[in-house]
Amino acid sequence: MSRPDPTVELKALTALALDLTRVDPERRPGAELCRWHSELAEVIGETALPVRTNRELLREAVRLTRLRRAAEAAADPVRAS
Repeated sequence: MSRPDPTVELKALTALALDLTRVDPERRPGAELCRWHSELAEVIGETALPVRTNRELLREAVRLTRLRRAAEAAADPVRAS
């Protein structure tokens, strides 16, 4: 089974992190979620920063999303404008 588009995965990760942050911002994310975050960062060519709380996971998901958008804009400047 192939991976979904990384942009779609980032949206899903961000949405999940937002929901978890709303419920319990200081709780530690589960191992599977942390693994997904690390793998996804690697897929998009970035380094995953360590996350200790759901809030940090949300910040990291937003950071990765911004980096992904910047990379896409640099690769296709016509589409980005």
